[in-house]
Amino acid sequence: MNTLVQSQVFFFISSVGFIILSILIAVFLYYLINAVKIFHRIMGKLEKDIENIGDTTTEILEDLRDSSLFRFFIKNSKRKRKAREE
Repeated sequence: MNTLVQSQVFFFISSVGFIILSILIAVFLYYLINAVKIFHRIMGKLEKDIENIGDTTTEILEDLRDSSLFRFFIKNSKRKRKAREE
């Protein structure tokens, strides 16, 4: 084969390979962008849920602090700690 024909075959194969590689990269980027969008939506929902859980936890802690049983145990534990420290 002539070197000119060999170089034309090489560039033809290289061009086809480059086109196939470009298509594969484009498909990969498309799926990656969709995955990032889905991940972003999931993170947004988690943030809202975490804020709700934080609010609920704060309410539960306030209810516990206001209960007489909790106050009874806290007063007794503070007296024991003060007695031990002296």
